[in-house]
Amino acid sequence: NGDGGMENFLLAFNVVFPIFLIMMLGVILKRKSMVDEKSLNVMNSLIFRLFMPTLLFFNIYNMGDLSTLSFDNLKLLAYAFISILIVLFLAWLIYMPNVKDRKKLSVLIQGVYRGNFVLFGLAIADSLYGKESLGTVSLLTAIVIPTFNVIAVILLEYYSGREISKLKLLKQVFKNPLIIATLTAIVFLVLKISIPKPVYKAIGDISRIATPLAFLVLGAGLKFGNILKNLKYLISVNILRLIGNPLITVGLGKLLGFQGIELVALLSMSACPTAVVSYTMAKEMNADGDLAGEIVATTSMLSIFTIFCWVLTLKNLGWI
Repeated sequence: NGDGGMENFLLAFNVVFPIFLIMMLGVILKRKSMVDEKSLNVMNSLIFRLFMPTLLFFNIYNMGDLSTLSFDNLKLLAYAFISILIVLFLAWLIYMPNVKDRKKLSVLIQGVYRGNFVLFGLAIADSLYGKESLGTVSLLTAIVIPTFNVIAVILLEYYSGREISKLKLLKQVFKNPLIIATLTAIVFLVLKISIPKPVYKAIGDISRIATPLAFLVLGAGLKFGNILKNLKYLISVNILRLIGNPLITVGLGKLLGFQGIELVALLSMSACPTAVVSYTMAKEMNADGDLAGEIVATTSMLSIFTIFCWVLTLKNLGWI
């Protein structure tokens, strides 16, 4: 059916192209010196500490109640968790024997399993399924974000050669604004706390800033520095992150009987580029920050093409 093909093409295009445009705007702003390193760092911190958490809180709160936490949803959450571990393990199997530099090793493994899920996931789900899908995807973040973070802390600490304390690890996780926001929203739902209209509207307005601003900052912060020096690493990470990860996550998910919105949630978790936070964290934790930055930059640019292909393929297969 030719119409369907064209329709699917346009749909895939509409999912990805706005993201591309906003990132390009970021690139232009940087070129025109309207933003600099310092302002980008400030905005990144704002996005991470205020806008994204507000968005997550808002989406989970909007589920209205936790009756949606059905067995199916719990199954999806459990599967998401397991699939991250599978991808992590495969990345470790591939890189462990081949990469001698431990500071690169931890960054490469992180690059493969840790996606920019909050940012891309919500954007992809929204454009494919509209607002009603955001609850499911936001709920998935309740599992995915802590998992990503805990593994990253363990991984980077372990390969940084420093002593690692379990308490510090727990603190790191519970200090994460995205996790705080998710837990708060769940508490609000469980206790049926209703938010006054004006406050609710303010929260909604703030949450709408998150995605465009984050893509803008992502575009402005793209650093393609020593790409040639790290080329072989970057090629492998991009293939594993953008093709291997969704292939495994969505493929296995389909075999296990997930469909529609659930596959969209799994796709947006696995096909998104490497998390921007992974760059910040690599720098903070004494790993190869430059390589981490290049992984974020290259996967962010290439994902525009690969996400398009994934959406098109899954749409044409009738999976989503």
